[in-house]
Amino acid sequence: MATIPAFTTANELLHPPSDEETLRMYIPGDDFARDVDDYIRNHPLAVELRSKPEYSESRPHLKVPPSARSHSLTSGTLMGPGKVIVPPYAWSERGGKSLVTISYLGTDLCGHAGIVHGGLLATILDESLARCCFAALPNKIGMTANLNINYRAPVPAGSYIVLRAKTTKVEGRKAWVEGRLESLVADGETPIIYADASALFIEPRQAAVIDQTRRNITWHPSLSRHERNELRKQRGFTIWFTGLSASGKSTIATALEQHLLHLGLTAYRLDGDNVRFGLNKDLGFSEKDRNENIRRIAEVAKLFADSSTIAITSFISPYRADRQIARELHAASSQAGDDPLPFIEVFVDIPVEVAEQRDPKGLYKKARAGEIPNFTGISAPYEAPENPEIHVRTDQLTVEECVAEIITYLQAQKLVA
Repeated sequence: MATIPAFTTANELLHPPSDEETLRMYIPGDDFARDVDDYIRNHPLAVELRSKPEYSESRPHLKVPPSARSHSLTSGTLMGPGKVIVPPYAWSERGGKSLVTISYLGTDLCGHAGIVHGGLLATILDESLARCCFAALPNKIGMTANLNINYRAPVPAGSYIVLRAKTTKVEGRKAWVEGRLESLVADGETPIIYADASALFIEPRQAAVIDQTRRNITWHPSLSRHERNELRKQRGFTIWFTGLSASGKSTIATALEQHLLHLGLTAYRLDGDNVRFGLNKDLGFSEKDRNENIRRIAEVAKLFADSSTIAITSFISPYRADRQIARELHAASSQAGDDPLPFIEVFVDIPVEVAEQRDPKGLYKKARAGEIPNFTGISAPYEAPENPEIHVRTDQLTVEECVAEIITYLQAQKLVA
């Protein structure tokens, strides 16, 4: 089992969201994800399980802190468009007796064309059978000692699947579990059994010490966000600019910051100049480093917003999954009855050929010459937002018009007066 990275904040690690809270944390990124989420949530099986008092409903993958998801296979790497489209729903029977989950597996999880990779199914079985029995173990944690899988039918890509697991035996630190993967069907239909499995999980000997240590560390709350907002007479939130190099992100972000300050509001802009030379000076431009760059920025922006400051970030942030992590980090920030921190994604849109014509730093020219590897838009991908709060075309609008459009949105949302 992978350990949670050391950089995870104490509050996230020691106080994960409750089952009920995880059901409010996910925000679909596009219409397809919304349709998938609605279908699972309203399916007769989900409705039936939700009605049983002995079961607790949750989305367990959202208990992994947003700051750690880029390091998690099932909660980050395999989550998103084309993959595990939405965080799976789970129903756990009290005492670790049984578990049922419903997932949707997208078209980008294949081994053979059109067939979900068997290794992914093994991962789902291993993780879910473990999750089934943990509540039955003394310190609620265990490691896989043995896993046997019998594959019975291929799983078509783009399928809804159901996992059913049952704890069959518990002896001290050991728990035996059986389970299966099957198709999600309508009432009265017979599901296809894709795979069945049996497993043994053993709680580590040091689990009691770890659990006691966790109990002895306490998160100390401070002022509520509402109190800060009242005292500072403004609300904190994050405005996240994304777009190609030379699209005009920093120019608009700077103008917006100045406008907000002239309105008497506290705002602060984060961009490459004040982050890459300090906080993130140890990072390069590989995909892994880009992911970590955005994760750190999202954490810092959240802290600014939590302090009732308007955080303005101006970064290419090319990957949708990373921007979604930043969004979820803000959505999961509610505490003591406070509302989640607003997250406003601004897509600064420009055709790449126009950006190349501007090229104020000569970066596109160097990238075309092969002097800059992994350059977004040339040798590395840019995944445009599918449903941003604000979309501006900088080849059609002036800087002033872009700022005016953003301010109009903020006023409509009652974030500024």
